[in-house]
Amino acid sequence: MEAAHPAVLEPSAGWPLRTARQLWHGDRWDRAWAVLVAWAVASSVLFMLIGGLGMGGFVLSFGLLFGGLAWKYRRSVRPLMARVRLDNLAGFVLLALVVPALEETLCWGLGNTVAMPVLWKDILFCAAVWLPWFLCWRFFLSKRYRFTEKEALLLAASTGLLYEFAGKPGVFSNPLGLFLVAPLIVVVYAAIFIIPMQLIDFSGAKDGPSKYLVAPVLPYLLSWPAAVLFLVVVH
Repeated sequence: MEAAHPAVLEPSAGWPLRTARQLWHGDRWDRAWAVLVAWAVASSVLFMLIGGLGMGGFVLSFGLLFGGLAWKYRRSVRPLMARVRLDNLAGFVLLALVVPALEETLCWGLGNTVAMPVLWKDILFCAAVWLPWFLCWRFFLSKRYRFTEKEALLLAASTGLLYEFAGKPGVFSNPLGLFLVAPLIVVVYAAIFIIPMQLIDFSGAKDGPSKYLVAPVLPYLLSWPAAVLFLVVVH
């Protein structure tokens, strides 16, 4: 499998602005994203029809619209950051803080429940919890394992399922709700990850099934100390 390196990966324009048919005729990761995007659109529309305007509107606007534009123009991120001399760790951390802050603000602004009762606390909490997610990919996963670009994005976004569902056994009592919400989470977390991902240099060579467990789970586990520290100090 080809290693994912934002500076040298083959162009792959369009997710999720390409049609499902175009995606379906690509590789298996194209097909996986085609299914997820179609699934997320259907779930969002269904939520809006049954009164969940905030959730459906948030996924359509941030997950699909913002995420789609971020993907389409992702090749511009590194040159733009280089112009202001931020194509480095400082720029990466800046993007890893700014994009989630925008995501949480939009989520809250559309009337959805966020992790903390006050927006500024929620933004700080997400920064503390998600920064280990970003840093794990930059310093470990991208250097150890071999990924294609869309494969890395899907695995990174899958950590969102753990952030949202782990420790909440009650979610499994409603399989239909879980079925409808899961693609929304993956699409939103992918939209969060796309822009900072452009400042990650993928150079890993290790392949094999272990990466499909390590890549989603390790960042989640590394987030726990940060979450506990935040709750002790701030909450």
